[in-house]
Amino acid sequence: MLYLYGLWLGLESVVRGHITREAMKNIIVPVNYWRTLEFKVVLNELRPSHLDTILDIGSPKLLSLYLADKVGASVFATDIENYFTHDYEIFRSLRRIPKERLRIQTVDGRKLQFSENSFDKVFSISVLEHIPEHGDIECVKEIARVLKPGGLCVITIPFAPVSRDEFKDSKDFYWSGSSTSDAAAKRVFFQRRYDENDIHERLAKPSGLKLTNLLYLGETFPFLRKRELSEFLPPITGTIQPLMSTLFHTTPSKTWRTLKRPLGALIVLSK
Repeated sequence: MLYLYGLWLGLESVVRGHITREAMKNIIVPVNYWRTLEFKVVLNELRPSHLDTILDIGSPKLLSLYLADKVGASVFATDIENYFTHDYEIFRSLRRIPKERLRIQTVDGRKLQFSENSFDKVFSISVLEHIPEHGDIECVKEIARVLKPGGLCVITIPFAPVSRDEFKDSKDFYWSGSSTSDAAAKRVFFQRRYDENDIHERLAKPSGLKLTNLLYLGETFPFLRKRELSEFLPPITGTIQPLMSTLFHTTPSKTWRTLKRPLGALIVLSK
């Protein structure tokens, strides 16, 4: 569903003369291998409605656009960098989505610019792990503040049986300017892989919200042990990546110990 929506969006943009980076990305890889699984499980838990006011913290913006366009929800699509704002303003115009139904903003998740009890639902797909130092803890506290009583928050993060921080030697990712650097080692913090204890101690407990569901996501591809299949998929494979997700991603599990290669977690919090 999202794959076809993204593909059509990219084609419509190009046909109308808007040959942008995001338009070409939507044509080549509308929804990639890992996002296919994440979008599916997030939508299943989020259960969006046209009555909802929803906050997206840093997630891939295709889902926000879809929720505003096809579901009719009131969506605030945010990120710490403004890389997406120009192209998604074009998409919003092409789809004739009113500005009051899709607000596109640059916001730091650690200091949300919204009042308390503003949102029915919040989602953040593969974002919190990239916030350096204790920023992920600050972010979940902010989510709790802006979430309405009875509201729902759905988060995905990378998982490992033993947590670890991962760094990159170069600034080849768009939010590197908002990350922290180790000048001596010439490295930039890229992400944190959470273990089971981290999920409770860094995210669930500090938020003050109720942990209502925790599912683990994994991969069954038999030929890799220490790396993920997604690292080896060039853009040319974009058309078959959703199929590969169906073949090689596991059914979400209540425990990571049943998975041969646990790689991610879905966290659902309620207020």
